[in-house]
Amino acid sequence: MGKKIKKENLKKLFEDISKEYKVIAPVKREDDYVLMEVKDFSQVALDYPTTVLPPKKFLLPYKDTIFAFDGGEFKETIPEEKIAFFGLHLCDVNAIGRLDLVFWNDPYYRARRDKMLVVGISCKPSESCFCKSTGANVLTNACDLYLKAEGDSYVGFSMTEKGRKLLSQLYFGPETVEEREVRVEYEEKIPLDIYKIGKRILEDYNNPIWEETAKKCLACTNCTLVCPLCYCYDVIDETFVVPNEGQRVRCWDSCLLLSFARVAGGHNFRKDLKARYRNVYTHKFKTFVDEFGVPSCVGCGRCVTFCPADIDLRENLSKLGGV
Repeated sequence: MGKKIKKENLKKLFEDISKEYKVIAPVKREDDYVLMEVKDFSQVALDYPTTVLPPKKFLLPYKDTIFAFDGGEFKETIPEEKIAFFGLHLCDVNAIGRLDLVFWNDPYYRARRDKMLVVGISCKPSESCFCKSTGANVLTNACDLYLKAEGDSYVGFSMTEKGRKLLSQLYFGPETVEEREVRVEYEEKIPLDIYKIGKRILEDYNNPIWEETAKKCLACTNCTLVCPLCYCYDVIDETFVVPNEGQRVRCWDSCLLLSFARVAGGHNFRKDLKARYRNVYTHKFKTFVDEFGVPSCVGCGRCVTFCPADIDLRENLSKLGGV
């Protein structure tokens, strides 16, 4: 059940949220859109195709201090900031829900997530989108409040107590809208059967597509950086000028890097780029599905859009028999 809000009243909603949270919203920057802190509603660009980086950069920062040490004292750094996402597309909302599956027991992630508000908004999928194939086009309780465009208004759907609190405000009209399931519907350029793909990856482990793609791939890690569900990290101890002072940090890593699978003694389990590239697909569409029932991919299309070698993940999945 939803309630209508006129587009001109979104500013009031934004201002109410800003009183309690640091608001992160899509903003146009030159030719791209980015998620960044916004203090004035006039900065927000709700009619956007997709942002360069996904919301994971606020949930799992590129460099995240776990604890600091000074002499013999250690101090854990649990985040206390309250963040609100304002205007996420359903693919990114569902990416947060799937990160929850992995990191819910992580104290640093959980601290951010417990204090977080997620406001989603409807979108117009681009040619590179395939969220229907990954099941990420459906509204779930990873979203507190979802705003579905309808003419000169939006229909707000609350999925949590935080969302219901916002929906009770006077700028939402009294009339209700019944909708059994809220989803984004569109025609995908390359429809895929994700679950068939997971099976095919192991059955056809030496498919020539891996060798072909490895010849094109630059191993630049662009695809894993912009992916909302690539969460590999490394842990590093940093000392300052005085050796008994420093901090332990975790920072983004990528399984496409040559060093990622190197172990003690110098052995590397994935020395060849072909093996590293295949590992990305195997994890996203086989092992993650086996563990959590959904793929580690929401079909946002960032990997397609931002690959400098023009590698299209959908075409590779199609060649693996995922249609």
